[in-house]
Amino acid sequence: MPIFKSKSRLFNLIIAITIPVGALAAVGVGVVLAGTPTFQASKLKESVQDHFPNTPISSVTCKNGPAGLCEVVAGTNIFYVTPDAKFALVGSVLDLNKKLDLTDQRLRQLAAVGQAEAKIKGQAPQTAPGPQAEAAPAAKPADHPILRVTLPKSNAVIHNLGAPLKMTIFTDLNCSFCKRLHEDLKSQRDIEVTEYPIAFLAADSAQKAKLALCAKDRVAGVDALYSGGEVVTSGDCAAAQRAVDANVAFAHQNNINGTPMIVRIDGVTNSGWLPTAELRAFLSAGQNPTSGTGK
Repeated sequence: MPIFKSKSRLFNLIIAITIPVGALAAVGVGVVLAGTPTFQASKLKESVQDHFPNTPISSVTCKNGPAGLCEVVAGTNIFYVTPDAKFALVGSVLDLNKKLDLTDQRLRQLAAVGQAEAKIKGQAPQTAPGPQAEAAPAAKPADHPILRVTLPKSNAVIHNLGAPLKMTIFTDLNCSFCKRLHEDLKSQRDIEVTEYPIAFLAADSAQKAKLALCAKDRVAGVDALYSGGEVVTSGDCAAAQRAVDANVAFAHQNNINGTPMIVRIDGVTNSGWLPTAELRAFLSAGQNPTSGTGK
């Protein structure tokens, strides 16, 4: 299993695409956990936030993390740190005995809580009964701000060009919910997706975003990056790097602090993953052939 190490300030970062619980000791994490000092919860959160200054950390707890790791919730994303805040694991943690993806299971729990809270407040879009259902007209909730995307589409990956439903998304290619949305959208051939890769979650997020925009086939490149495959680039990636820099600058200027950030055609936003039926209802509610995002 590939483990990539890099230095980010004084932070020793381990990025793992998939880390089986039973294999943690084999990759050295067990050694780190044994006999190392731990921080109080507040201090641990401060330390993690210091290492990821551009990523708002929602919570850090060592009660929910698997195999002695501490769970970090950053918006709609989850990653893990060791109790001494010296190492981070970005990716899925698998329980080999139970055959469970513990990270995905936890993300689903958080998503369900978020959707329930939004419905209680009357802010969630209505769930459509099927993929072709029409969305009921809905007011624009106050916590769904308008975002006018002024980035050129040359800075994006375009999926299903020309499809009738339109959406724009900002993604970090290390984001578990972005990957989940990517998989969901593969079967939605009538949704044109303009995907702007940004970087804030992990040390190699910028490199992955650059590879996506430098790929000969950008759609295939994004798919490969999410699945751990090989990306075939077009050669010189300098233009792709400039595009990523522009995307990240736009995200910072517009307070995009979590991914996926979904923007429908009228500019109304939704921060986080939505089930496919709810996503279709959300997009349909704002569909207007005379407006759009990007240029």
